Amino acid sequence: MNKPVVHSAWNIWSNPIFRRYCQSRLRPQGLGIALLITLLIAGFLFFMTRSWGMSREMLTPGEAERVAIIPLLAFQALILFVMGTALVSGGMTAEKDEGVIDYQRLIPMTPLAKVTGYLFGLPIREHVMFLATLPFTIRAIWVGGVPVSSWLPLYGILLTSALTYHLTGLLTGTAIKNRRWSFLVSIAIVTCLYTIVPFMAKFGLVFFKYLTIRPVLDESLPRILPKTAGAAMETLQRIVPEVKFFNLNFPEWAFTLFCQGGLILTFLIMLCRRWKKQDSLLLGKIWATGFFIWIQTLLLGNALPLVDPGDLFPSRGFSRLIPGREWNPDPGEAVALCGIYGVVTLLILAVIIMMITPSSDIQIRGWRRVRKEGGKSLPLFSDAATAFPWVLVMALAGATGWYIFTHELIESRWFPGHTVPMSVLGIFTLVVVSHAVAFHALLEA
Repeated sequence: MNKPVVHSAWNIWSNPIFRRYCQSRLRPQGLGIALLITLLIAGFLFFMTRSWGMSREMLTPGEAERVAIIPLLAFQALILFVMGTALVSGGMTAEKDEGVIDYQRLIPMTPLAKVTGYLFGLPIREHVMFLATLPFTIRAIWVGGVPVSSWLPLYGILLTSALTYHLTGLLTGTAIKNRRWSFLVSIAIVTCLYTIVPFMAKFGLVFFKYLTIRPVLDESLPRILPKTAGAAMETLQRIVPEVKFFNLNFPEWAFTLFCQGGLILTFLIMLCRRWKKQDSLLLGKIWATGFFIWIQTLLLGNALPLVDPGDLFPSRGFSRLIPGREWNPDPGEAVALCGIYGVVTLLILAVIIMMITPSSDIQIRGWRRVRKEGGKSLPLFSDAATAFPWVLVMALAGATGWYIFTHELIESRWFPGHTVPMSVLGIFTLVVVSHAVAFHALLEA
């Protein structure tokens, strides 16, 4: 009897799921119309921007070519981030509604191979549309003389951001049953990253902006814009200090890649768990605890270096608009920042608790399996086991991070004579632990 062929996760070209979507989404008629529209828009953006810059004799030919990169980049981001993510989320939900997912579970493929098949197969048309815009970008980079150190990190992070958002869409399509809601949630997440998150960065939550391409784009813009605008951008970047992770000198692209890489790995683990077992929890208890501590470390590592220069305070940015004005942070502003940090910690903790808390059905099935095998207790790391110890560890880690942030902020040089006693740590611990335990008990019941 012949052995079934097991497809490797990395051999994407022989992946049956990927090949299926290549055949369905790259049919000549649909692909031809999509490519025609893409080339028309990309060509219009390129030639109009280039002609506008040269017609008024404001820019040299090389500068006019470089400026065209910016609208092309926005169009490419629209294709990958919005269209691609929406298609992945909606397509995954449609597969589930039509019962195709149940059939795919029977195929002799590893969970990772199935995830990569859907991840790269569902948005394959958008990938081809993105590739169709690259000749205009390559010409602009080549003729404009943009250095490799500028365009390579920018487009590298563009691709990793697209991968992160597509995994987000795949996860929402897998976890949310309603097709319309999964589509809206995935689009809302990407939209919030580029609208709400920049404002969150002004309140000390700098980590979240590294889930976008904005830090790398800001770093690359001075060498893409014309000389005058590029010099002004460099001056502005000197005024607005770079965010350093615990004062370590990481390039923006490296830290962005580190943050997005952690999310990509976590999303892959979630999806593989669901493919391995349909009713599995999204995260295991150990990984979820480590993931929460990792997020807390990133939040603190980005925020604490901004305390001493005063750049953590939102009012500092407004004071720069009025030269010569003496600035000092208001104590109420510091208290508000501490409150915001605490609220965000509680929200993140609540989301992770939902991922690791077993429902009553999962617990009952777990106990039945244990008794059938002659056991007396649930394995500590199993999905059916209570998540209470891990919730407690995460709550203590969240309270500690909240206290460290408050301590460093209130006892900084901006507020001489103010101290944060250890009793505050006890109050924070009581707040976070009571919130976490009550929420966990509500879910587990």
